[in-house]
Amino acid sequence: MPKVIRMPKLSDTMEEGTLLAWRKRVGDHIKRGEILADVETDKADMEFESYTDGTIEKLVVEPGSTVEVGATIAIIRLPGETDAEVAAAGVESSTLAPAPAVAPSLPRAPAPAVAPSLPQAPSEPPAPASPAAQPLGLPPALAGPRVTPLSFDDGRLRATPAARRCAEERSVDLSEIEGSGPVGAILLSDVDAYLRELEAQTPEADGVRATPVALRVATDLGLDLEAVKGSGPSGRITKSDVEAFLDREKRQAVEREGELFTGVLQLSQKRKALIRNMIRSKEEAPHFYVQMDVRADALRQLRDRVNAESRKGRPRLTYTHLIIKASALALEKFPDANATYRPEARDVALFGQINVGLAVDVNDELVAPTVKGCQGKSVFQLAEEANQLIQRARMRKLQPSDYSDGTFTISNLGMFGVNGFYAIITPPQSSILSVGSILPRAIVVNNELAIGTVTTLGLSVDHRVLDGVKAAQFLGEIRRLLENPEELTRDAHEFGS
Repeated sequence: MPKVIRMPKLSDTMEEGTLLAWRKRVGDHIKRGEILADVETDKADMEFESYTDGTIEKLVVEPGSTVEVGATIAIIRLPGETDAEVAAAGVESSTLAPAPAVAPSLPRAPAPAVAPSLPQAPSEPPAPASPAAQPLGLPPALAGPRVTPLSFDDGRLRATPAARRCAEERSVDLSEIEGSGPVGAILLSDVDAYLRELEAQTPEADGVRATPVALRVATDLGLDLEAVKGSGPSGRITKSDVEAFLDREKRQAVEREGELFTGVLQLSQKRKALIRNMIRSKEEAPHFYVQMDVRADALRQLRDRVNAESRKGRPRLTYTHLIIKASALALEKFPDANATYRPEARDVALFGQINVGLAVDVNDELVAPTVKGCQGKSVFQLAEEANQLIQRARMRKLQPSDYSDGTFTISNLGMFGVNGFYAIITPPQSSILSVGSILPRAIVVNNELAIGTVTTLGLSVDHRVLDGVKAAQFLGEIRRLLENPEELTRDAHEFGS
């Protein structure tokens, strides 16, 4: 039986994938473990390996198409299978073989009304008709008159000719009138009663004159009737006027949309996943925010001095590397901040490792590769691992393991001139640190004005995990470490020696 290849679930959060390119063509042989296609998931561009040997029978999905996980993307003929076996397999008939034809069903004749019984002369009972003499699906013919029953649900508006003439002369919308005639038909008396009801109606407080049905429709839709022109009796607004107004508004909105937008940006799977995560974060986690200014003079001096004295093999330190180290040390001191709220268990679980994610913009896409196991590592080790992750991100070579299991994230927009901001927490983490520009500012030292280098740190916190005091203490520890940066390099003397 041919093997159906489906869109694989290549990450734990993947719901759909975009097929970027096929590595094989129809008729090609493929072995287990060979690359069949390139697939873009919500986290990375990945190679999809075949899990069976055979020959490519059919490629169902065109490159560039996005399909749900589990959807059929290809058919592989297994070794030794013949054309007849493939055709008879019945697997995914929509792709292997056309669906069986279905014979059209004949319409059934309406059941005749029961005719009054008539006296008849005694006679021999008629011989039963042969099956061939009777049309398929029709009952035997019965004596008596044929009556076609009325249809009550064909959606037609029924009205007598006199009622229609009167409605046209008086600009009455017949769809607003409930008929009292047979089968709900509108009679002339119904039109007259409707007109009398309108004459007795008082105008709205704002002077708008409308029929009761139009008022009810407008109220339900929250529509201001002052913008609607009436065509009913005495210039009243009818339901048809409201519907015509809404149709015009809809058409004009489409026209305005065509003028307003110049194009559409197709979202990648990673961007879609980011949007879902951010919506989930803001919906589930009660965010609150704390902010502190940090004197960065000593930090700048240490960075410049260490880089000037750097030995061979040591990476050059950046402010981001030093902030990673400060965050890791602060998380060690405040393990409650390295935690997550679990709604199913209704508890707060402490993470066993400190894994710091770095928000990085790559080709207009935001990713957050994670430096794993930060506790106990020197600032140079952290810098080396961070540099490698950022390089892989820019080359679009990140794997799902590179940005999974983060426990804390740093988002630095300082290099773009942003003085301060608050980022959105990445689930299931409980906090994220935002870093602003490091700039000279006017500060007060010993009651005198001076110029100092300052940056602004913002901390977004899940209130289910930390309260305000704990969050302030945690952010204060990061500030203390950055203002006394010698502690950040205390354990780094062996690296690169």
